[in-house]
Order: sequence, then C-alpha cells, then structure tokens
Amino acid sequence: MRRTIGVVGLMTNENVGDYLLVEATKYLLRTHDPDTILVDIDVDPAQARAHSGLRRVNYRVASIMKVFERPVLSLVRSRRFAYLYQSLYWRTKLGWYFAERIKDVDAVVFTGGGFIKFKTQGLNYIDELILSNARKRGIPVMMNAVGVEGYSETDIRCQRLKAALNAENVKVITTRDDIDTLDERYMQTDRVVTERVGDPVFWLNEMDILEPGRPREPRATPRIGINLLNPKNFSVYGGQLSPDGVVNFYRQLIAELRRADADFALFSNGMKVDQDFGQSLVADMNLRPEQLLHRPTTSAEFVNVVGDFDIILSARMHAGITAYALDVPVVGLIWGEKLQFLTEITGLRDRYFTEQELDPARIARLLVDNDLPDPDYARRDELRERTRRQLVRFLDDLPGGRA
Repeated sequence: MRRTIGVVGLMTNENVGDYLLVEATKYLLRTHDPDTILVDIDVDPAQARAHSGLRRVNYRVASIMKVFERPVLSLVRSRRFAYLYQSLYWRTKLGWYFAERIKDVDAVVFTGGGFIKFKTQGLNYIDELILSNARKRGIPVMMNAVGVEGYSETDIRCQRLKAALNAENVKVITTRDDIDTLDERYMQTDRVVTERVGDPVFWLNEMDILEPGRPREPRATPRIGINLLNPKNFSVYGGQLSPDGVVNFYRQLIAELRRADADFALFSNGMKVDQDFGQSLVADMNLRPEQLLHRPTTSAEFVNVVGDFDIILSARMHAGITAYALDVPVVGLIWGEKLQFLTEITGLRDRYFTEQELDPARIARLLVDNDLPDPDYARRDELRERTRRQLVRFLDDLPGGRA
C-alpha cells in the first residue's frame, strides 16, 4: 500500500540550511520506503501558484494586516488581542494553503528546524494551523528533530502551541536539542513518543550531493572557509555583543589570517543579509573579489562549497552541521541556545566560542594549524541512528505500515 506523507519545512526562504533539513528528511523517508509519495508543505510558500487567482485576495488582506499590525497593537495593548490578531493574519495568509496540502495525505512529518518556538518568526501560528488541519482529519503527525526554543507559562503563544503539541493525532516529537524542556514543560501526556536525536543533516554524506573530485586529504596550505553571519544575530538572540562588535571580530580575524598568509574565502548560507555583510568586508578590507564566494541558491551548491574547504569557521548553524557531516573540521561561534546544545550533543564544545570567548588570534591559529582532533564518530553514528529509528517506527506504525 503506497502512502502519502506531507513533508513540512522551510523550502523557499534564503537559508539553504533549511533546504538541507527537508532534503535529508526526505532521503531517510525514501530510503525506508521508496514507494512513499512525498508532498511538500512549505511553511511560507513563495511559489507564484500560491499567490494566484482568488488567493491574491488572501495575500492582499494579509499584507494590509501586516502594515497595520504595529499601529493597531500599539492602540490595543493586550497580549490576547495581539495573539488573536497575529493568528488571524497567518490564517488569512496560509490557512487555505495548509488545508489544501494536508487534506489527502496519510501522515505529516515536520522535517526539523526551530518549530517549537514562539518568540520569533511566527512559526507557532503555523504549527497551530498545520496541526489543527491534521487533527480535524485524524492525520497522524511526527515532528522530527525539531528545535525547542524557550517556554513560558504566561505567554499565550507558548500555551496555545503547547495545547496543539498535545493533540491526540501528534504521535512523535523528537528534538535535536532541549529534550528536558520538551518533556518537562511542553508535554502533558505520555502518549507522545519523545527522544533527543541528531539533526537530519548528519546523514548528508550518504546523500550523494558532493561532486566527485573533492580532495580527501588536506592541502599543504589549508583552504579556510569563513562563514558569514548577520552582525545583529548575537544581540537579537539575547547576547550583549553589539553588531559593531561582531563586525570588529570578523575584521580582526581576517587581519590575523592575512598576517599568517592563509588561503581563505568568505561564504554565506544564502541569506542576503549575510552576503551583504561579506561584500562590506571585501570593500572595507580591500579583499580580492573572489575571496567572497557567490551566494548559494541550492543545497547542492552550498554543500559543495563547504566540502571544498579543509576547515571552516561556522557562524550559521547548518554550516557547522554540514561540515561535521562531511568530516570537514569546524571551528564555530555560539550566538544562540540551539548552538550551545549542538556543541554539547556532538562533543564539539571545545572548538566553538561564545561572545565572551571570542579571540580572533586564537581562532585564526586553530584555522591555520588545522590540527583539531577528530570528533567522536561513534556519538555521531548513534545520533544519526536515533533519527532514522524514530522516523521508521512512525512510518511502520501508520495504518498499512510494516509493523
């Protein structure tokens, strides 16, 4: 019996790391059952089809609501009203889309990423819409390797998300990070299976994305990749390091690499704000134009960029995860809790740096010397297997499954 699985993820934004989450989860689903039909459910679709016909009215109304959101919420200062306004905005914009995509599937799988969150991006409203549509139709749901970012007893957004996660059709929630908050704060029932697992992108090496010919041995002079980051990220995620402080760190790091006569290039995960920052560094520090690599637009392009380096400085989370999956040595930055968890579960904390630990000279030496010990591959294998095992169990427990 062929089953149809709705695959939920970020598929048309600028961050290629989100594409990789979708593709890695699809790889695991297809590897287990090649006959499974996979239906993409983009959490914020940008396809022309989603804006055509009568749906233009939805997008027009939603756009007007977005424009007036700040002045309206400044007049009506109520958390409950703010929640209702924002919920209506997302329902107007995308409620019809999720209903249409979900109605004929046998199950729904979220593909990883920071879905259990409520403070930024509005993903809590999208979670509610998808889970509500699935619940009405009795469709089983698995949230696979999702990020858990914060909890609040008093924030209505968090509490409505919590209620949605405990619905009877939610069968499995695995997380790549904060299992304690998931189990102790969000979950109200033992019926939902939970476990800490590895990021799906840990399976990247098996996915045949790398082009042939990547050097398997480090070069005599390491080719160093410097991953770019929006300078505001530290402060946006609650840190004290200002955007100017981030810019100064990158400038000092580049100066150190130049003094060491290192072979390095700047690269982004595809986000325009990061690429623009790279362009400003090229101009300010008189770098050669080719020292800023082109902005990747596909996961294959991004993976091959990372795979061509001998070592990288990771700033965006999935630059580091991609390197880790491809056995490319990685040094990294910690600007958010999810990165802290990543370093702890992978055992790489000794080579990642918080804002209090940033030392351009030390980080440059680590990159130039490129003599970091190998990571614990057995730990990575166990995390990968947990991810695969829970996906397989969910599929096999579906009606018509193999169990």
